[in-house]
Amino acid sequence: MISDEASPVGESPARRLRSLSDGFEHYLSASPHDYERVLKNGMVVMDTNAILNLYRYTNEARKELFEVLRSLRERLWVPDQVAKEFWRNREAAASDLDYFGDELIEELQEARLQIERSLRTWANRVALQREHLQALLDSLDPAFRPVLDKIQDIAGSRSEGRSRNTYEDPVLLELQEALSGKVGEAMEAIEHEEAVTEGLRRVEAKVPPGYKDKKKEDRQAAGDYLVWAQTIKEARFRECEVLLITGDVKEDWWRKESGEIRGPRLELAKEFYSAVGHRLYMLRPPRFLELAREILNVSIANETIDDANRVELSSYELRERIDTASTVLASLRSDLLNYVKNEPRLPLHGDSIQLDDFPALVALFYENRLVYLGFVRSDTTLRQWQRKISGRRNISVDDVSFVAAPLGEDQTDDRVLLQGMLAEERPEWNYNGFGNHDAGRMRAHTALREEHFDVRYPIDLSFSVPFADVRTIGELFDALRRGLPYRVHSSLQALSEVADREIDSSSLDGSAGNALHVLVHSLPQGWQITVMPGLITIEPQVRDVPGAQFVLRSG
Repeated sequence: MISDEASPVGESPARRLRSLSDGFEHYLSASPHDYERVLKNGMVVMDTNAILNLYRYTNEARKELFEVLRSLRERLWVPDQVAKEFWRNREAAASDLDYFGDELIEELQEARLQIERSLRTWANRVALQREHLQALLDSLDPAFRPVLDKIQDIAGSRSEGRSRNTYEDPVLLELQEALSGKVGEAMEAIEHEEAVTEGLRRVEAKVPPGYKDKKKEDRQAAGDYLVWAQTIKEARFRECEVLLITGDVKEDWWRKESGEIRGPRLELAKEFYSAVGHRLYMLRPPRFLELAREILNVSIANETIDDANRVELSSYELRERIDTASTVLASLRSDLLNYVKNEPRLPLHGDSIQLDDFPALVALFYENRLVYLGFVRSDTTLRQWQRKISGRRNISVDDVSFVAAPLGEDQTDDRVLLQGMLAEERPEWNYNGFGNHDAGRMRAHTALREEHFDVRYPIDLSFSVPFADVRTIGELFDALRRGLPYRVHSSLQALSEVADREIDSSSLDGSAGNALHVLVHSLPQGWQITVMPGLITIEPQVRDVPGAQFVLRSG
């Protein structure tokens, strides 16, 4: 029996003809209408670096980005894996500004010492009288000191709130408000293990996303895939398109043509469409802000977009440089380690640290064991280390020695990656505060771990300081800051208001501890001197400080 719906003899069965793009949607570029649709009706996903970069924006730019996030309301979503990575990396992102501020200060101090050396060399050649040379050297301090103080104040003021204490971190507090009810649930244990296994398989097979994270330790290499899998799962539940906001520019996420980003990797766009039935879009934060201004009618200043571009560019350039250098640096690792472990060691004092072969990788040894590996641009850093150790208890600089492995100038640009590779040695001082730039105000609010360098070797308050002709609070503070081999921190603005108050200079016996007692008796009521394991703070407020060795209060 022939069906009524059968085709007449000689005619082909009915076929559905497709358009050119049917089945090839992943090749299509996103149009302005596509972005408008996904921003108003889809799901907007923030990845880890896009969130962490909030710590690197100016206050104004960050405020406007938070306005955009709030305008998205229920359309904003963050995978559980992103939340985990955020908490794992928050403190490092929050302290970036302090690091780069202190790095600049160190470079300027090195420049000053180089000028001093040049002046002394010239003075010897022209037989300049000693008093004339000293006058030239003395003129350097008024030139450098205001610059150093200003940099310190700017870095400190811009880092206010980027505190390791979560309850004092305004960036975190705003993030918690903006992302309230918008963070995905953690995967069940079995599902998570399966996802990690698949992520690691993709890394080895170079299947996107995540294979560019192969250098990460163990299971962390599967992090990008976990973000991807959780995003697909949520999009399937919501049955919607997704716009992923990411600062990641690696090839395992983006499709690039002639060096320019064209959209998500074709494999990812195809996989997403197959799993969800909707399209995937991706944007970097600067372009996201531009579209949010146009589509969501949120006020975004051009300066905010410029700031987002600045943050993205600096991160991108660093990653590109590291990727390019990785092969060469890998071959250096074993040679450098063998060199520093087998070369004769020099004492960390006297003429031994006046070397010419810099930049270099320097290994420090304490009581015959390797305790620190770090990059040094000049012997200035060695003198700073020697000075730092000399002002500590429970340790003697006579028990510290070093080996310097010279590096070429072209290798120092890649020191970040090389240090990461050398970090497999995990010398004990590399990870407990010795080689870190002082965190200043942050460290002044933080209780340190028992194994921290400052706790093991706290500052020595019996250290001698020259107090010649010291008559006022300001002069005493300057003498302490310049004479002590550890940091003495105070608000320069607050200190300037009491700087001219006289002190009882006859009570000074030359030690730091005694000077602090003289100082606190001269300060107005309500001031506090806090002695931390690694620094001293002097501030016009009374408060409890975690980890303080002791506290002196005026009045």
